[in-house]
Amino acid sequence: MHMFDSLRKKLREGVEKLSGKAEEEVPKPSQKDGSADVWEPGARGPGPASGASREERAETERSGDEKPVAGGAGPERARPGGAAKEDEKGRLAKLREKVSTRELTGSDIDSFFEEGEMELLQSDVALEVTDALREKLKEKLAASKVRRGKASGFVREAFRESLLEIVDRGSIDLEGLVKEGRKAGKPPLILFLGYNGSGKTTTLAKLASWFRERGFTPVLAAGDTFRAASIEQLEVHGKRLGLRVIKHQYGSDSAAVIFDARKYAEKNRLDVVIADTAGRQHTDKNLMDELRKVVRVNQPELKVLVVDSLTGNDAVEQARRFHEAVGVDCVVMTKTDVNPRGGSILSVVHTIGKPVLFLGTGQEYMNIEMFSPERFVRELVG
Repeated sequence: MHMFDSLRKKLREGVEKLSGKAEEEVPKPSQKDGSADVWEPGARGPGPASGASREERAETERSGDEKPVAGGAGPERARPGGAAKEDEKGRLAKLREKVSTRELTGSDIDSFFEEGEMELLQSDVALEVTDALREKLKEKLAASKVRRGKASGFVREAFRESLLEIVDRGSIDLEGLVKEGRKAGKPPLILFLGYNGSGKTTTLAKLASWFRERGFTPVLAAGDTFRAASIEQLEVHGKRLGLRVIKHQYGSDSAAVIFDARKYAEKNRLDVVIADTAGRQHTDKNLMDELRKVVRVNQPELKVLVVDSLTGNDAVEQARRFHEAVGVDCVVMTKTDVNPRGGSILSVVHTIGKPVLFLGTGQEYMNIEMFSPERFVRELVG
């Protein structure tokens, strides 16, 4: 199973279904009134019989736009300057457009979402996201004339644009952030947030490695003073990466640990502070109160929420809680390499309106991928 296969399959199915609707043949006109199948230019009569309504024919008869009768019986009333011929051309053009194009309706789009709503939910796409995608597609497709033979490309592009509007929330220039800190003599603080088990500490180490590969020197702050072995875990990463870890004893004030790490970085002219925080307290309220204090005391330049992409709808609730408590700046979605669904990315971004910074794609330090909304959407719908 590849990344996001379930969501990819459903969205591409939507492209195919709506494209098929646009390619449907126009029903053949009724012959009850004895009208001809094809209206030939120059033929006497009310206009394009295959497409004209009774009202159109009646209107034509009232207008008196009659051609001279073949055989020379004398000219009937004719519109001056070839106006009748121009009318014929106009009606022909309308007939060709009617035959060669089709308008997708709001009900066409509703039908796809009603049939596929459960599958989208199973792909971790929240109901609010499904509704947003539905409305965006209606704006782009409903009442638009889709040319037969080119419907697939038209519909696919509408899906791409709609998904991109949901998932593209800008970007964050990490290198620029650190370079600005260098100039100001104030190393920026990047604060990691997230529940235990999300991959928070491992992701922190991956980002430290990412900075080191680009010539920057981070310092790590062991701000999780609650979870057993959390400090030792961060020290192992620090040793592997050759980076200093600032720590206090378990039970210490997390805000104080991170404050000391900032002072150490300033004194030793290091480039960036990357801080871990607790992922769980006795209650969520205790956790959020502690994080509010950390933020108030240390004023981080960037608050990164780490979310396990496999947690489904829980990912949305986690994102909402942390964002309401301390204001998240961006998100890292972990375990995407083993996630066949992928809808949690759309759901989290839509919920808090913040960009995805990285995707975690494995356990090694290099298994971190800068998120590209354009590439993500292209992989989903082609």
